[in-house]
Amino acid sequence: MGKKIFQAALLPALAIAFFSAMLFISNVSGELFFSAWAHQGVLVFLEILIWVSGGWLFNRMLSLLFWDTLVAKIAHTPPPLLLVQLSGIFVLILTLSCIAHFVYDEPLTTIIAAAGGLGFVLGFAIQGLILDLFSGLAIQMDRPFKVGDFINCHNRFGETFIGRVEETSWRTTRLWTTERNLVIVPNSYITSTIVTNYSLPESVARFELDYTLDFSVPSDRAIRIFNAALLDSVGPKGPVASPKPKTILTGVNSDGVIYKLRYFLEPAQVSPTKARNTINANVIYHLANAGMSHSYSKQDIFLGKMPKRQKSWSNKEDRMDLLANIALFQDFSGELLEAITNSFHLKELKPEEVLMKQGDDGESLFVLVEGLLEVSLQVEGEKRHLTFLRPGSFLGEMALLTGEKRSADITSSTESLVGELTKDSIMTLATENPEVLNKMTAVVAKRRLKNEEIASTSGKDRDKAIQKEEKNLMSRVTNFFFGKNK
Repeated sequence: MGKKIFQAALLPALAIAFFSAMLFISNVSGELFFSAWAHQGVLVFLEILIWVSGGWLFNRMLSLLFWDTLVAKIAHTPPPLLLVQLSGIFVLILTLSCIAHFVYDEPLTTIIAAAGGLGFVLGFAIQGLILDLFSGLAIQMDRPFKVGDFINCHNRFGETFIGRVEETSWRTTRLWTTERNLVIVPNSYITSTIVTNYSLPESVARFELDYTLDFSVPSDRAIRIFNAALLDSVGPKGPVASPKPKTILTGVNSDGVIYKLRYFLEPAQVSPTKARNTINANVIYHLANAGMSHSYSKQDIFLGKMPKRQKSWSNKEDRMDLLANIALFQDFSGELLEAITNSFHLKELKPEEVLMKQGDDGESLFVLVEGLLEVSLQVEGEKRHLTFLRPGSFLGEMALLTGEKRSADITSSTESLVGELTKDSIMTLATENPEVLNKMTAVVAKRRLKNEEIASTSGKDRDKAIQKEEKNLMSRVTNFFFGKNK
């Protein structure tokens, strides 16, 4: 501390000593070098410099001993820059007052009266600046936010300023917004509006999105789809995993049922706009794979039977249309899709329910139609997460076609709905429609090659690799189903 005091006081003290010495020499020499009026001017000038140097020394000691030591120790944070600057302005005014009184022999009452009159005039001229100044003081004293906090400034017209606090000066607060703009907000605006601080009391803040679905959609099905979309959005461009995002039904309006998607963000890491984009994209994807869409304003006049707006996997006709969107069945004819539909059994899964276990025998294929499934491996007795399966994914195809054991653990991350095709049902279909196995084998062979990164080859080599894989796989499928090679 002694070293810091010495460093802070050295230059002002040297200035005081130098100007004091010059003043002493001038007084001793009298009018030897200058005329009477010039000599008097030099003396006044040196006295002013001594007082200015004294004010400089006082300001440095005030900053070091009071702000940087005492206040910083009590508050456990660096002192607010605005208060430090205001204390420097106060020292300047005090120094000028001392110069007027002691150098120019002006009475203190005259100085105070002149300062009051000048302040009255300036108060009207710069009342906006004064309001910003005192608003900045209020912000520094109340500390509703600090540099680095992510805040939202509202107003009565519904407009908002959302951004990270970069600096609070004596007149303005600077925000770095989610649109990557630097917005300069007057302090008086902030103190007269509602401010939401997303960084307090914790760095993680809750956000919400509203979605409206048609009345015909069961609420449990809607919540399942929305929860899966939220969990699918967790990551560096979306919400945090904990606290876990969730969906609640909040009400109804003329368009349908309102669902509120609640999720948590760390705004310093991902902006609310970017996270909202990620969630909206995943919600649209999950709704589309479930055969649903967002509700909209409508007015219908029906002269006949009301058409169905939303599709459901429990309905046979809808199921055919939805199965046609699955990659495994996209090349199937209408007759084959109808046959598959009749053999397609739906199964509901609860959160954390295990669908498959690594190493188990299995003779069925599953299609995820709603929800989210987690794929993991058991490595030396520990669970290792691989990926999530989204609606439209099929799994267990090798166990169905070749009798292989399950290669991974499949667990339901949310409430999920899967469709199952067993070996017996496929064998019945294959007996009546032999092309069923050929079409399924072709899709599975392409996916296996893609997983092995053979798809990166080009031209004839890729076609040959696909044909070879299809032939080998078809041989295993035929042997598994019919006990012989064709």
